[in-house]
Amino acid sequence: MTTRPAAAELIHSSTAYMVLRLGDAARDRIDQVLSRFGITGRDMRVMSFAQGRALSQRDLSRLASLDRTTMVAVVDKLEGLGLVRRERSAADRRKQVVTLTGRGTGLLDELTFLLAGEEAGFLAPLTGEEQRLLNGLMTKLYEAHDPSCAAP
Repeated sequence: MTTRPAAAELIHSSTAYMVLRLGDAARDRIDQVLSRFGITGRDMRVMSFAQGRALSQRDLSRLASLDRTTMVAVVDKLEGLGLVRRERSAADRRKQVVTLTGRGTGLLDELTFLLAGEEAGFLAPLTGEEQRLLNGLMTKLYEAHDPSCAAP
């Protein structure tokens, strides 16, 4: 007679569970950095999509995978912090586009640098080759399960 492993053992050893827990740990590290600047990961995601281009809130919503109501709140917050601005579209005066301000660009550059350091610390237990392999495998899964996540 064979014995079945306990459910907890099966859950805790599953790849999906480990990815979920590692995501939580990575998010905690990221949130600690971002909170010092009064923004969230969602705010930074919107800023990164707005960098170097003027996009409508609808386009930003789609790219950032946020519903329209949430996007309005994020843009309102970022605009209040002086990180983005809304402007009339040069191509279609009926539309407003969101652009990153100079202050927003500077903050995004600083955050990118700080978060690269956090990522290096998080991945430090892996060799450089293991890090490249993990990134390649994660990218493959990312693109397979959410085509909007494919590299631009």
